[in-house]
Parts: sequence; C-alpha cells; structure tokens
Amino acid sequence: MSTHTATDMRWHKEKRVDDDMMRHPADGEAWKEFDRTFPEFAADPRNVRLGLATDGFNPYGVLNQHHSTWPIFAFPYNLPPWKCMKKEYMMMTVLITEDPGRSIDVYLRPLVDELKDLWTNGVRTYDKSTGRMFTLRAAVMWTVNDFPAYAMVSGWSTKGYMACPVCKEDVTSGWHAGKVCYLGHRRWLPWDHEWREKDKEFDGNTERRLRPREWSGDEILEQLNRLDFAQFGKTVSRTRPSTHLNWTHKPMFFELPYWSKLKLRHNLDVMHVEKNVFDTLVGMILDIEGKMKDTIKARLDLERMGIRRVYG
Repeated sequence: MSTHTATDMRWHKEKRVDDDMMRHPADGEAWKEFDRTFPEFAADPRNVRLGLATDGFNPYGVLNQHHSTWPIFAFPYNLPPWKCMKKEYMMMTVLITEDPGRSIDVYLRPLVDELKDLWTNGVRTYDKSTGRMFTLRAAVMWTVNDFPAYAMVSGWSTKGYMACPVCKEDVTSGWHAGKVCYLGHRRWLPWDHEWREKDKEFDGNTERRLRPREWSGDEILEQLNRLDFAQFGKTVSRTRPSTHLNWTHKPMFFELPYWSKLKLRHNLDVMHVEKNVFDTLVGMILDIEGKMKDTIKARLDLERMGIRRVYG
C-alpha cells in the first residue's frame, strides 16, 4: 500500500466534511451508530469498514443458461467516495461457480472465519504513512445486493406473501392477476397525512394502521435461535413450518460479534432500484410508450379489485 493510500484510509475521520450532507457512508446514521456502539473500534480510523456485494451472472452469455458465476466482493469504505468504489480497491473474497441458493453460507465459511479473527484479534500491519506497526481490525458494515440475492445473505425469502424483509409477517399482500401483489404503502405516511383519509383515490379504504414495527438485530437473532432449519443443499426439502415465517436459514453473518448490533445490515443495489422504480415513474410522467404502467390491463385489474370502474 502506498503512502497516499495509507493516508486516504483515514479520510473518513480526518478529512470528511461533516455538514449534514450525505456524500459518503460515514455521513449516514448507521455508520454513526456503529461508532457509538463500538467506540474502541472507532477510535482508530485505520480500522477497515467493509461492504460485501454479490450477484450472479452468466459468463457465457446466452450459450449456456444453466451455468452462473457468483463472485463476492469486499470494498473498503474508509477511502473517499471517489476511490472506495474503484476496481483497484475491490477484493474478490469468494468465487462460487453456481447459484448457491440458501447454501451460500457453506461457501462463506472461510470468509466469515477470517472476519471473526480480524474483529477479535486483528493483524499486525505496517502503516507506511507513519512508518509504524499497528494492529489492524476490520468489520463488515453491510451487504449490497439485488432483491433475489438479498434472500441468500439475509436468510429471509423474498418470494411469496411475506416477501418484504421489513414488514415480515405484518405485510399487506394478496394474489391478483397470477402473482402476489403488495399494498398498504400509506402506512408509512405521517399519522396526520391527508392521503390516509382518501379512499377513492387509492384502494377504496382509509388507512388507520401504523407502519410495521422495526425489528432489531438482537430480536431477529433471538427468533432465529428458536427455529430448527433443514441442512444445506438443493436436494433438501424446502417445506417450512408456519412458525418459520419466511426464514430459510440462519445467516452465518450472525456469527460476527457485532452483526446483531448493526442498524443497517443489508442494502439494495441502487442500479436495480433505478431500473425498477424510477424508470417506471419517468415513463408514467412522460407517457413513454412501453414504459407506462397505466394501461388498459392495469385499469381492468383495478375494476376486478373493486377499486375503479373502466368507462367505455
């Protein structure tokens, strides 16, 4: 590591401007709460804050649709925003040669063991910017995935009637038009918001419910410890008792001593949010053909649900 890079590893503490603007993960509440919870780790800005990202792709294009490769990358958030996401600072920690499904923890075992050691014991490292040795420690702040991969790393299935990992069993969902649909989003509005009182403009009902409760990491871990999961492997039966809700397995990340204390353990890849949400909004606002969701089929769906009438 060069002198400049060694110096930049302290950027988040020594050179970051703290002005209530969100420019870097260190400006977020999850980072600040981590510092308050683990002040000994936060005292040395050289300790590495890592993010983990994984996704599958087919290296052979359309030639072989039955093969996929799943790399798991780690990237250091200590660096300034114009460096921390550059490819020269990313580390490929694991390379999985097939879709791992819920058995991803089998492949993560060596990585998690090293992360546990880096948190508990650290490793003696030479700081080229100061010319001194020090004990370097590391922590994973969160994962970054698309929604299907979210299910693998979090242990909560993102399919079915309870697919929302935030609402969990308090989700509002139902079967419609050949798929599961999720409604009730006005629950997140302030209690006195005018849209809560509107019925005809939405689903025909006013909204009096509060937003679903937020589960802490300790509560999730306590719930997982009470459940008995099947062994790993794709040939193992996936039938789950109702007591398991949508849990498929206990994530190995909970072996990290700090994981249950994190305010934010999993993130959705912004690229997929942009494509799936903002493209739709822009398409509707600008009336772009092929991008619209307000179609005759959608209006017929609303009529079948008893929300709207289609006038000819």
